[in-house]
Order: sequence, then structure tokens, then C-alpha cells
Amino acid sequence: MSKIKVVLIIFFAFLLSGCTLNNSSSPTLPAKTLVTAGPTIKLLTWSDPAGFTFEYPEGVTINNHPEDTKNYANLTLTSTSFEVIQITMADNTFKNLDAWVGKSSAIDTTLSDKAAKKIIADGQTTLACIDGDVLVTVSGKDISFVTDSWVFVYPTPTVKKAIIPAVSDNSGDVLEEY
Repeated sequence: MSKIKVVLIIFFAFLLSGCTLNNSSSPTLPAKTLVTAGPTIKLLTWSDPAGFTFEYPEGVTINNHPEDTKNYANLTLTSTSFEVIQITMADNTFKNLDAWVGKSSAIDTTLSDKAAKKIIADGQTTLACIDGDVLVTVSGKDISFVTDSWVFVYPTPTVKKAIIPAVSDNSGDVLEEY
């Protein structure tokens, strides 16, 4: 046999024996760890009469501050697994979001489909959005689960009953129909 054939046969024999030894012993690369999903987190939906909804994990306590008669909405979300989140809807006293930001540094973002500003300072995030004449603020350490699922919902206007003016037949009796 030629020397090239002998070298190739030895090379392939060595290569095959190396693969066999590698397969019979521990692999050289670490084994892949099968990552299983953690426990399923059940999400609940908060629907607020002020005209918005958002999702939150089961186990979160929401205080809607019924004693607050100044704000359209004033919610405090608490849980053992995250810091407090505060949601407020109040009359807007700012010309625009830039006026709300003032001298702070802010990131342009959105809340639902509305333009918003986000300020991150001292480990806290505050997001603000102006919706009509209302300033919406969401503050907390991690507000993403609230802001990512936020939807502005506007109630359908109720149909007012038509009031027909009193009809007089000059008889002195008044007849009102509705």
C-alpha cells in the first residue's frame, strides 16, 4: 500500500476510536440543562371606573383609597414579591409632558396608545401620560407588568331620557309625558 493510504487509514481509525471513547465517557461539553417553566402565574384584570384596565398577578393587594375624593383614581398595589406601585389619575395642571418632566431627564415612551414620559431616579420609575385633561402617573420599582398591559377604556355614553315639555290645552291641567 502506498504511504498516503496507510496514513489515511491510521488517521480515520484514530478518529473513529476517539469518537467511540468520547461517546463512552463523559462529554467534553457540559450537558444541556432542560429549563422547565416555573409555576404559572395567574393574572387578574383591574377595571377602573376612571376609564382604564391593567393586569396584575394573583396575590397582589390593591387599595383604591375610597377616602380620596380629589383624584379620579388612586391605587396602591402591594405584594410580598415586589415593591409598592402607585397609580394616580388627577386633574392635569401641566401644559404638556415636557413641563411635567421639568429639569429631570426623561425617556419618551407610551402608555397604551398615548405618548408618555418615563423618569428613572433612585431605583424608582415614574411614568406619566396626559389623557385629555387628566394626568396619569404610575410609580414604583418595576412597573412594567402594569404599564405593558394598560388599556384606556372609555365608557359608552349613556342615553339620556328625552324630557318632553309639558303640554297645556289651556284647561289648567298639566300633562307630562316621558
